[in-house]
Amino acid sequence: MRSLLIAVAANSILVFSMKSAENARTHRTAVVLCNYIFGALLVLLLSGGFSGQALPGERLWPLAGLALAGACLMTACMLIQQRSLHSNGAGITTTYNRLGVLIPTVLSVLLFREYPAAWKTCGIVLAAAAIVYSYERRADSGQKNYVLLALVLILGGLIDFISKLYGMFFPPEMKNLYTFVSFLISAAIMSVVVLLKKTPISCQDVVYGALVGIPNAGITLGMIGAAAVLPAYIVFPVYSGAVILIVNIGGALLFKERPTRREMISTGMIAAALVLLNI
Repeated sequence: MRSLLIAVAANSILVFSMKSAENARTHRTAVVLCNYIFGALLVLLLSGGFSGQALPGERLWPLAGLALAGACLMTACMLIQQRSLHSNGAGITTTYNRLGVLIPTVLSVLLFREYPAAWKTCGIVLAAAAIVYSYERRADSGQKNYVLLALVLILGGLIDFISKLYGMFFPPEMKNLYTFVSFLISAAIMSVVVLLKKTPISCQDVVYGALVGIPNAGITLGMIGAAAVLPAYIVFPVYSGAVILIVNIGGALLFKERPTRREMISTGMIAAALVLLNI
């Protein structure tokens, strides 16, 4: 249970750190670069140098390829999530990000013939209804950027699907190495972006990068530990529901975000859908 609490706290801190970085007008690409550098260093430190985690050559390249795909998705999702936090707020952005679990659920049906049980089907229907209901059609709702929210959901879901593929083809004891390689590739991608955009890196960017990167690594390590000792039907509903609740309350208290009645109802619907999708 301690690992699960660490993952929940880390995800909540990550969102608040990213929101604070946006409010501080930091350079987005610089913060994301520093985030992956600090995340990789933390994983390396906590993993003790990955002793005993050597892979045979024929499995090393597939692992590197999966890490590359995951890194591309992670960097894109982080940049989109930053923009959505600025445009839409922390609460609704986090809710849609956690709803990304729909993507691996649907892809598992299409690719692996893993047909969902009745309650998962109910969760999919409820989630779809919540997305439709959350759309504000009034003229005064023009500040909501639903394209960004959709991208947050899709990219977050594809990242979860990459994790599923890892679990299918690689042993769990290699997760620390996989996470480190993913963070390292992400840092390399963002280094190219920073150089091409000639983005300056200030001390403020480095500080916020650390505030984002350390909990970012903590999420992965916490979930690994939680999944090893707790059943999935406890880990994923509690994790998703707790993060949504904390971020929505924190957004109201820390950033004065006031969700509309429609947003509160749709968030409740999505939280219920997540429980159904993860049991």
